[in-house]
This record gives sequence, structure tokens and C-alpha cells, in this order.
Amino acid sequence: MLKRYCLSVFLFTLIGLAISPASFAQEQGVESIIPEGTEIQLALLDPVSSKLSEPGDEIRAVVRRDVFVDGRRLLREGTEVIGRVTLAKPAGRPLKGGQLHITFDRIRLEGSEQKIAALLKSASDFTRDEKVKSDGEGTLKQGASGGDVFNNVLKASALGQAGVTIALLGGLASSDGGGFPRGAAIGGLAGMGASMAAGVLLTKGKEVRLDQSAVIRLKLVKPVSIE
Repeated sequence: MLKRYCLSVFLFTLIGLAISPASFAQEQGVESIIPEGTEIQLALLDPVSSKLSEPGDEIRAVVRRDVFVDGRRLLREGTEVIGRVTLAKPAGRPLKGGQLHITFDRIRLEGSEQKIAALLKSASDFTRDEKVKSDGEGTLKQGASGGDVFNNVLKASALGQAGVTIALLGGLASSDGGGFPRGAAIGGLAGMGASMAAGVLLTKGKEVRLDQSAVIRLKLVKPVSIE
């Protein structure tokens, strides 16, 4: 009899440990709170881009790691989080990077949706080896590609050097042996500098591009009640 009683206690203990804290709280009608300031990592399910996406596009993601509060797991890995694109501004010239704002405002718990208020802190795309940080309002902003700027300046410099050479040759031809054509040299160098500046001005900024499985870092701006 004692052995059977001990076995029953042991089995009930195992069952209690198997029940998630959030589920236990829901079954007991106890409200669990994820506090303001909690950071949540998400993995994107949908690709998104400052160039191709449009405001209103739905964006889905899942919780990448369990969220614990005071030792209790309140959000499981794999919980779906829903958001939408609220700003998609393509990159432009000169050196204007793309801008992208995604508002994640809902989580799905056991078939029902619950509202959240969160700010996007950063996004890491490991396939591109890029990390994009947001401004204070949660907008992801890209800068300029150093490689693109360098290449465009090199191309413009080559054109400018060709212009200098032409100017010097023209000056020599018209100088009738009267010395070095200083005016032509100055004009040629000025043209070369203008060409380099044009190379910078014609360079576009980078787009914000996030592929599937990119890591999103959210920060709650209001507590979330898990009932």
C-alpha cells in the first residue's frame, strides 16, 4: 500500500513538471506578466525589403528562444508573432540608405491572438552577414556601401584623368611652344575633382534586405499579460 502511494506521488510530480508554467497559470486562472523592457528574439518567416515590400504587408515570425520570467517559461520557442510593414523607403542618391519599419503587434497563443506593443531594436541577416540597427523609433536604416562608393569614385577618377590628359594636350597644341599650359592644367584638375565628386553623388545607398530566418530583436514597450 505504501509503495503504491509513493508511486502515485512520484507520477503526479512528473506530470506537474511536464506542464509548462504558462499552461499551468492559464489552467489555474493566474495571470502571468512579461514585463516592459523584456527583449524577445524572433526568426522571420517572410522575407522583407525596403525596396520590394509595401506598407500594409503582413510579416510573420516565430519566437526564437523561450522567454522566461522569474524562472517561469511564459513564451515558448516557436510561438508565432504577427506584424506589418508600416514604412518601406527604397535607397536613393546620393548615399541615401533604405528605410524599413515593421510593427509587430500580435502573438498567437493556442489559436487566439493577443496584442503586444514592442519596438524593433535590430535585425541580423546571417546569410548576408549584415546587422541593421534601428533608430529610437524602431525604423531600420541602412547606410552606403563603402565598396560602391570606392568603385564609383575610381571610375569617375579615370574619366577625370582622361579629361586632364586631353586638356593638357590641347593646351600644349595651342601654346606654340610657349611653355607649360598652366590654365589647361588647372582646368583639367578641376574637372577631375568634379568627376570624383560626381562619383560620390551618383552612388546609391544600400537597401534593407532581410531573408527568411533573419533574427529580429524586439523590446517590449508595455507589459504583456499571458492569461
